[in-house]
Amino acid sequence: MTKAPSSQARRCWLVVAVTTTLVATVAATADAAPAPPTTTTAATTTGSLMVEDGLQQLLDEALQANLELRVSSLTVRQRLAALDQARARYLPAIDFAARYTVADGGRTIDIPVGDLVNPVYETLEQLLAAQGTPTAFPRVQNQSIDLLRSPEQETKLVLAQPLYEPRLGPAVDANRAQVARAEADLAALRSLVIRDVQQAYYRWLAAQQAVTVLDATLEAAQANLAANESLYRNGRITRDLVYRAEADVLEIEQERLGAASRVRIAASYVNLLRNSPLDRPLPATTIDDATIERFRANLLRTLSGRTLDVARLQQMADERRQELRSLDSAIEAGEAQKALARAAFKPTLALGAEAGIQGTDYGLAADDRYVLASLVLRWNAFRGGADRAALDEARALTEQLRTTRELAGQQVRLEVQQALERFEVAEASLGTAVKRAQAASGAFGITSRKRDLGQINQAEFIDARRAYTDAQLNVTLVRAEYLARLAELEYAVGQPRRPLQEPLR
Repeated sequence: MTKAPSSQARRCWLVVAVTTTLVATVAATADAAPAPPTTTTAATTTGSLMVEDGLQQLLDEALQANLELRVSSLTVRQRLAALDQARARYLPAIDFAARYTVADGGRTIDIPVGDLVNPVYETLEQLLAAQGTPTAFPRVQNQSIDLLRSPEQETKLVLAQPLYEPRLGPAVDANRAQVARAEADLAALRSLVIRDVQQAYYRWLAAQQAVTVLDATLEAAQANLAANESLYRNGRITRDLVYRAEADVLEIEQERLGAASRVRIAASYVNLLRNSPLDRPLPATTIDDATIERFRANLLRTLSGRTLDVARLQQMADERRQELRSLDSAIEAGEAQKALARAAFKPTLALGAEAGIQGTDYGLAADDRYVLASLVLRWNAFRGGADRAALDEARALTEQLRTTRELAGQQVRLEVQQALERFEVAEASLGTAVKRAQAASGAFGITSRKRDLGQINQAEFIDARRAYTDAQLNVTLVRAEYLARLAELEYAVGQPRRPLQEPLR
């Protein structure tokens, strides 16, 4: 007769302990989840580390080490070098040239000096002999002059200076526009990296907190399973309730495996963005209500107290998005290409000069030195229509870029509208998620008391526990989604900022 009361008391004590552990442990994660265990993923934990601090560290590393940013920076350097080359064409070009030639054979010039002079000499000799004064004149040989002297040297300085070259100005303008385009592409890529790092880090934190919630839930479910096994051994419940509790534990373990995998994948992506080993630890912290309030206050400071108006945000995006600035620079480069094509129809005038020494030997005598200067005028008379075709090509390219710019502007405006709507939905979902968690907490508390009194079965108790766990996981996900949508909105508007940066004016 004393066994039943004792078993009933033990059953009540175990159930109270299980439910108390579940409520206290899971409720503790509603506002500030503890740092995840090191067995879940690589993470570094700092005492009072805020989300902004961890994010600032990741952004600093990503902006310095990201490989895409490095490639884009090298593109800017390349464009700057091309601009310097275009500007250098305004300056004179001075070359030093030296030549030493040894020739053998080749063409010659034959001059019949002997054939022309010797008959005259013979006639004079005959006339003088007839007068009694014979005289002998020397005979002259025919001359053969080599066209190639061996050896021969030429050492000189050559100067070339454009006086009128209509293609130089448009070439400089085109390269300057290309530099501006490369710089805009680099700035756009920096904005994209900032957004991607922010969103990836927020999702990693949410996955970490989800693992923490599941760890607490698993601990409570294991305690419930142990209690049911004890009750079954004492003959107080049937075997099916033990199976149901065991299935609940296995379900939570399965969810935790998936959550841990998501943590590792999210951490690998963050490390990829900052060009680090994929298993490198990340700064661990939690996203709580205080974090949301800080980011919301920062957004209000950025907007200077103004509301989130879609038309105003679209105007800001049209002025600040670097992708649009890149296309504007491309249009300027197209206009410069048109001017360059038109310059082909104009003449060019250049000054050329040479100064040096020539001869078979090196020397500075008057016969060795020489100076040469010339003006060179060139005007294209006919090129088979190639210049006209080049002008038509430049015009078509510029019109294509203008159309692309118009389309990109429409896409940016749509992107801003979508980002704002998603952000507003995420912000509204914050209150809904908190209320859902509060309702689930209240329902679970009532279900726990009924379970203690034996008024409900094991299935209802597990369903209430599952609803409460899902509500807590939803709060974590909604908070991370809010921050991710905020980062997306800032990127869409063209104001991606580091978390500790001063508000833009």
